[in-house]
Amino acid sequence: MRHPATGHIASRLVLSLLCLLGLGSQRLVFSADRVNLDDDPTDARVFQVTSTLAVTGKIYPQPGAESALPLKVDAGFKLLEKRLEGAGRQAQALRSIRYYDQAGASITAGKQVSNADLRDECRLVVAEGTDAGIDVSSPSGPLQVGELELLRTAGDSLAVAGLLPDTAVEPSDTWKPATWVLPVLAGIEAVEKSQLSCRLEKLTDDIATISFQGEIIGAVLGAAAKVHIEGELEYKVSQRHWQKLTLTQTEKRAVGAVSPGLDVEAKITTSRRLAKAAGRLSETDLKGVPLESNDASRLLAFDAPLWNTRVFHSRDWHLLNQNSDSALLRMLEKGELLAQCSIKKLADAEPGKHVPEEIFQKDIQKTLGKNFQKLVQAERLRIREGLYVYRVVAVGTVPIKNEKDEEVLNPMQWNYYLVANTDGRQLALVFSVAPELAAKFKDRDLAIVGGLEFLKAAGPTQARGKKQESR
Repeated sequence: MRHPATGHIASRLVLSLLCLLGLGSQRLVFSADRVNLDDDPTDARVFQVTSTLAVTGKIYPQPGAESALPLKVDAGFKLLEKRLEGAGRQAQALRSIRYYDQAGASITAGKQVSNADLRDECRLVVAEGTDAGIDVSSPSGPLQVGELELLRTAGDSLAVAGLLPDTAVEPSDTWKPATWVLPVLAGIEAVEKSQLSCRLEKLTDDIATISFQGEIIGAVLGAAAKVHIEGELEYKVSQRHWQKLTLTQTEKRAVGAVSPGLDVEAKITTSRRLAKAAGRLSETDLKGVPLESNDASRLLAFDAPLWNTRVFHSRDWHLLNQNSDSALLRMLEKGELLAQCSIKKLADAEPGKHVPEEIFQKDIQKTLGKNFQKLVQAERLRIREGLYVYRVVAVGTVPIKNEKDEEVLNPMQWNYYLVANTDGRQLALVFSVAPELAAKFKDRDLAIVGGLEFLKAAGPTQARGKKQESR
């Protein structure tokens, strides 16, 4: 007869072996030939994530095949990531804190080459799931427009766990992820039709290999889009996490009110492993850091270095184009175009001076020409000390084409602002909004004007003559 203590010794021996394997505090993942490939949203381990993105295809600045330009994007990311408690269910349950050691991209559109990088002061980033994809913000302050576009990529590492099955599976088993997974992975805001399926292809030693494919039809920034994805996901069973993603995403997107058309293929490769050290995500480094996004951290910063100015604005505003003396932004809310904002750099005046108010009004009427009807309001606004703001509201009509291709006149309201700094630097802003949308637009033009900063001048200002014009 076996002594009772023998069973306890054997049990302790098994438990010790499991602990050595890193499984002592976790339930066994294997059950016969079936395996659990789940993701623990409370997993506080820090992961090292490395990702590359290569995009090829065409970009359409305007409707029509003749406007197509060849597009090539190469991007690379290296970051530490740790999960945070979610803010809700489904996509809203996804939250993480990241520190980017590397984040950059080279973009070639036609003959134009540009680069995007993440500033050192914004490398700490909070990522969170939304119905339209993974959104990002920095506790250190507002991201720039280009930084937001750089960090919001398809196949985000935070969303990948949505591909994993809810129950134990064995090779050849298939499953359909939750309906929110594909829109978040692909960055589609409004979904018309969607399907996504996964399959456990093989289970070899400690690695489970999952294949997936899906297609979604919907809209991005109000523009119709169709996306197809396919790829493979590797899951390391003993360590209970996915470790490699290879994804190919093809997208056809129509030209929209705030975005160009696309016909592109993106190839994404991401590797993920347990980090050797927490680095900048240690409890000491994160102590006192606000990890909840708020209205202030979600603002965007539009920088115009040649003007030495910066504009803080909400994410509803989208930069369309920018040159040496002007910029154009449009406001989109839930796919609907609400307003347009044009910002123009005016020649510098003498310190303490600006375009005279009567000249500013005359310039407005001259610029609007036959579209002008009347001025309905003119007033000085006190936004903050040292900033001169003069607001003029004009109404009139603009010609548009109706469904019969006939030209008709539509009512329009323009909110003009003359904004000047004490050193004579000045800008003219004009917000165009249809009268029927004015109530919905409210006073969001004031938020842009209030978020305008004149940065330290690079050198002496050039005084302009007495009579000045604005457009």
